[in-house]
Amino acid sequence: MTLRGLLKKVTTSQDTIDREKLLDFCSRCGVTTTIGSMQPRQEATVAGQIASLRVVPSSSGSPWLEATVHDGTGTLVVLWTGRRRIPGIRPGARLVVSGRPTPAGRTGRPTVYNPTYELLG
Repeated sequence: MTLRGLLKKVTTSQDTIDREKLLDFCSRCGVTTTIGSMQPRQEATVAGQIASLRVVPSSSGSPWLEATVHDGTGTLVVLWTGRRRIPGIRPGARLVVSGRPTPAGRTGRPTVYNPTYELLG
């Protein structure tokens, strides 16, 4: 390793290193769309990592499972209606998600309802 490479490694924050590793992983998944480039109402497939997971009560009484997914370029909210949990869906899990995102309303993040997904190793 060169002195320049070592200096960069020492001075780079852990968040930046993690983001770069996630970007590299997502780019190797063969998915051409990034979360940052998703367009509202247009079918898209993205790869990412689940940052957080929560169960959201709905007005109909049926819970929604909400996952926040990152890929290093942006954040996507994924909602599965009528679910409290899905085997394999947990914080830190990596997956490929396909669906049609809604416009990024007041949260500023696109949302995909009931997407198709594939868990990655």
